Amino acid sequence: MKPLKTYSDLSNTNLLKKDLGKLGGVYGLIHIKSSNQYIGSSLNLYSRLMDHIKGRDSNLRLQRSIKKYGLKSFNIVIYYFHKDPAVLLTDIETTVISAFPFSSLFNFKKEANSMLGYKHTKQAIEKMKSRFVNKNNHPMFGKTHNKETLSLISKPGILNPMFGKTHSEYTKNLMSIKKSIRPLGLYDENLNIIEKYSNQTELANKFSVHKTTISRYIKSGKLFKGKFYIREID
Repeated sequence: MKPLKTYSDLSNTNLLKKDLGKLGGVYGLIHIKSSNQYIGSSLNLYSRLMDHIKGRDSNLRLQRSIKKYGLKSFNIVIYYFHKDPAVLLTDIETTVISAFPFSSLFNFKKEANSMLGYKHTKQAIEKMKSRFVNKNNHPMFGKTHNKETLSLISKPGILNPMFGKTHSEYTKNLMSIKKSIRPLGLYDENLNIIEKYSNQTELANKFSVHKTTISRYIKSGKLFKGKFYIREID
């Protein structure tokens, strides 16, 4: 699969922000020498790529390779620019993943946003549970987002790709089915992931609330329980 665009200088974050700051799509991070890569997707390519570059909420295999070889040994490629909100971005990501031998990918899963066949180790589960037992250890304890950060999280009005548009009932039903089975991440106020859940029901059961409550907080982007953000995992 031929990339639409390639970036060889990952340190030039200004160029990435200029080109990709307002675009969604499917991307790859490729180790130049081996051609091994991680394939992902996001509605904000720049933000997601910065996660990988900064080593936050990233793919473990990818980060190990970056640590071993350095960012200079990697290229960023864009396989698809997302322009039609009616198209499910994860479907395109899965198509791109399937275009390469899975053994050449850092990805853990063959299907985007599917937790099928993937399980956390007992050590990982215990680590996630114990990480913030003492909330004073939490990096965002006692802190709040500034106005600039909040404006980046929320995209109201004409910045929203669906501004002035409506989905058909058929599309709404499809979206509802898809969203109900998509994995979710529970994030702190600094958008660091705390724990992952396979779907809305699992997260709702964790906090003894109805899954529609979870759906409402996903849509609104507001803090859940006053201290968590809930996001669908890219």
